[in-house]
Amino acid sequence: MSALVSDFQFPWAAGWYFSQAVRAGDVIVTAGQAGFDDDGRVVGDDFESQLRQAFRNLDRVLRTQGSSLDGVMRLNTYLSHQSQDEGFKRIRGEFLTPPYPASTAVIVGFVFPGMLCEIEAIAVRGGVRERDAR
Repeated sequence: MSALVSDFQFPWAAGWYFSQAVRAGDVIVTAGQAGFDDDGRVVGDDFESQLRQAFRNLDRVLRTQGSSLDGVMRLNTYLSHQSQDEGFKRIRGEFLTPPYPASTAVIVGFVFPGMLCEIEAIAVRGGVRERDAR
């Protein structure tokens, strides 16, 4: 099976040598998405603004591949501090609906100064999460 690499790239990401998404069949794997605007600037110095932008960026990347946040099956979240956990859970609920994807959140340091969070996903093209009725 071939992997199809997305042609979509945020303007600021040129020269960083990575793909925003790779698709194999109907499975889409994204690069980490952070709180950057189209010019590559961090959207604010607060965690919540950055996380909301990261979710908007993730949705945008997934839509280029025929999916959306509804198709996310796995979400990995990287936070810069433990105190962000409650805000993360609240904001995740603004962008994702039940049943929620499998999820992991860890505390890390970031390469870019001022960056406070990053999210990456595995999604299904045209997919929607549903409860198992069994």
